[in-house]
Amino acid sequence: MPSKSSTRIAEPLLGGPVGIHLGAAGRRFRSAQASALAAVLGVITFLALALQGPCLSSGYEQPAASARMCAGPLSTAFLGDTNPEVLGRAHGGAAALAPLEARLVDLFQLFTNDVSLFMVVVLLLNTAGIAALGAGLLVLARFRGWLVAVFVSPLILFTLGSTLDPIALALAVWAMVIFFGTPPLRPRGWLAGVLLGIATFINPLALLVLLALTVTGPNPARGLKARNPRMMLAAATVTSAVLLVVDLSAIDRIIHWYSDAVDGGSFASILLMAELGDVSVWAPLWIIVSAGVVLAVTVSLYMVRRTGLDPAVAACLLIGGCLLLAPGLMPWDSLWLLPFIALSVRRWWVLIVWTLAEAVFAVAVQLGDVSGFEVDEGLESTFVALFTLLRLLALVLVVIMAGENLYRRGIRGRMAASAPPRREEIDDPGDALEHRAAGRKEEHESGHDSQRTGRLD
Repeated sequence: MPSKSSTRIAEPLLGGPVGIHLGAAGRRFRSAQASALAAVLGVITFLALALQGPCLSSGYEQPAASARMCAGPLSTAFLGDTNPEVLGRAHGGAAALAPLEARLVDLFQLFTNDVSLFMVVVLLLNTAGIAALGAGLLVLARFRGWLVAVFVSPLILFTLGSTLDPIALALAVWAMVIFFGTPPLRPRGWLAGVLLGIATFINPLALLVLLALTVTGPNPARGLKARNPRMMLAAATVTSAVLLVVDLSAIDRIIHWYSDAVDGGSFASILLMAELGDVSVWAPLWIIVSAGVVLAVTVSLYMVRRTGLDPAVAACLLIGGCLLLAPGLMPWDSLWLLPFIALSVRRWWVLIVWTLAEAVFAVAVQLGDVSGFEVDEGLESTFVALFTLLRLLALVLVVIMAGENLYRRGIRGRMAASAPPRREEIDDPGDALEHRAAGRKEEHESGHDSQRTGRLD
């Protein structure tokens, strides 16, 4: 009997083993990727700004703003309003804003009462945040930058004028870049901690990115050097303490979030739309359950740390697990998954399903708010609940596919660095050093890790 299987014998005829034709991208190819990403981000950001145009000219008052898909927490709070009284929605208003968002609103109210002028500044800040987010993602995915085409996303389209989450997410992504010192940057743990400390006061989901870096730092995936997270944790703690002293309202806002936590997009909101229970019952329950999921994911990551943890995969699992059972899941919360999904999920059909589900929900929740003013014009709560459920199922699919990445690495173990590609386009010596520092080829589009292909068995 032959000592080799038929598939191994036929490999030379079929083109060789998986990954034999893969090569590290040269500088010219990566520059083309960066240009393509800039074009994609530019187009989608322009469309998001165009969506806000009617509101800038006609005002952000409800329900017209909701019908035009451009109402958000910042404009509502600036006007002194709250969310419409519909099932499954939090009250919102100024008391529900994040500390830094509330300070921004208070600052502009000292100078003007024009909500359009205020929102122009918000749009400019968020546009800069989206640009910084795209640049940070390119640094993290320099060898597989085509994956960031996921930025053709309705999340950017519908959240650019809602909150300051694009800025906070950009800070979190750059904290990951700086913490691991992705070339050409040097590692700066303290600076990563400062960035995450600031981002936490815009959205507490930044704490999950901090947790992901803490778990993966001592045991990173191949191609990344181990980092001690102590300086990052210390800097984040000091930054948070300083901001708490400067803004003493943060504690009151946390208490308010706890009492008004159930918002659209969650299982808890579906229960409220079905008139099962009330906020006082579901809010603490789902908060405890989501915290338990985060703890379970953290323990699981710690148990498989010896095989090497990808920080993007860890962040995707932690944020996805938290949002899956969180009492509120609005589109700007899903925005936090966007860069980490692009780095973790390898199947295009999953990204497409998730994107479509987010787009449908973003439209549904806005039209559902219209029903709080004009019953005949808005969307019934039954349909909002249906679209919410479909979106949650898509989120489950995303978390499973991100976990598959971790499982695949776990069953194969820590892989040796692959040999240099047989045909590699290198424009200068700096590229050669960069490829050697990477120590491996990037993963294939289908999700299979590249194997050493210098010779066949």
